[in-house]
Amino acid sequence: MKPQSIITILVLTLVAFSCGPKDTIESKKARIQEAKAEMKALETEVSEIEKALVAEDPNYNKPVEAATLITTVNAAKENFDHKIEIRGNVESRTNVTISSEMMGLLTSLPIKEGQYVEKGQILATVDAENLKKSVDELENQLEFATTVFEKRDRLWKKNIGTEIDYLQAKNNKESLEKQLATLQTQLDKAEIKAPFNGTIETVSVRQGEIAQPGMPIAYLVGNANMYITAEVSESYIGKFNRGDKVMVSIPSLGKEEASKIISVGKVINPASRTFTIEVQLPRLGSSVKTNLVTLLKLTDYSSDDAVVIPSRLIQEDFEGNFVYTVKDKRAAKVHVKLGYSYDNHTEVLSGLNGGEVVVDKGNRTVANGTMVTAQN
Repeated sequence: MKPQSIITILVLTLVAFSCGPKDTIESKKARIQEAKAEMKALETEVSEIEKALVAEDPNYNKPVEAATLITTVNAAKENFDHKIEIRGNVESRTNVTISSEMMGLLTSLPIKEGQYVEKGQILATVDAENLKKSVDELENQLEFATTVFEKRDRLWKKNIGTEIDYLQAKNNKESLEKQLATLQTQLDKAEIKAPFNGTIETVSVRQGEIAQPGMPIAYLVGNANMYITAEVSESYIGKFNRGDKVMVSIPSLGKEEASKIISVGKVINPASRTFTIEVQLPRLGSSVKTNLVTLLKLTDYSSDDAVVIPSRLIQEDFEGNFVYTVKDKRAAKVHVKLGYSYDNHTEVLSGLNGGEVVVDKGNRTVANGTMVTAQN
């Protein structure tokens, strides 16, 4: 029987006797004194027994601590890349405005918007009737000058005639040849031709209008030599180089492909404090168009041997950031110095060496020293 039970019985017995009808006041007082002496003796005996039990079993009479149920993850050592995401636009070096190089009436305009044309195809014709007549006239003059020169040349070879006559005939012929070549060049400009394969995006004039030098005739869009251009903050100077890998995403097409940087600008835009990069456009089919919006993911930091943990495990107190690790079935608070975070993961620069067991679910309910039970 437990000592506490014995004391309880004695007290109840004392109460029973004290309530008896035949007991006098003096007998009750005496009985109380006897009971108190017995209780003191029993308390002394109980204390001595408890001391002996504690010496044999240190956990005797200690309250049982309930362990907190948690899940854990390991602090992994792995490659870690930090990326930034910026917006870019699809550009093309074969998008040009076709203009007339001479003034004249547009006699022909055999193109329409959306039409595909090939390099060298005639897009418009400017009236050049006067030039054609001038060419015909010069051709006749050149034919006569050539005949005169040939005769002078035969005579000169036979030492007949003067040298000045020979040189004058030769000069006259060569001068007419150059004039004819110049007129022929001007005549060729009367036909406005496509400089490369492409699609007519807009037609700015109508047949019968007077074309002026430099006046837009049509806007030609080619899909060759397309690229992506983007503006990057000056805070990333030195982070990117030609040849660096880039992940190109086109939300409107639902496509994502790997590419690379082909050019890094050397000038900072004073208004936006950015510099320009150019990225090679992946082969995404004919659906890609100029000015299409793209998203570029560029790596501005990389580590081959970083300690990485999920960002959700990190907490903060007055001393800084910390996580809970598991050591000897108890939670241990460890302060950490953090690096970059990307894709819900964070690099730990100090505090963890890799391989530690870190509290995941339940990390908000434990404290330093809390007994835990991991169930992953």
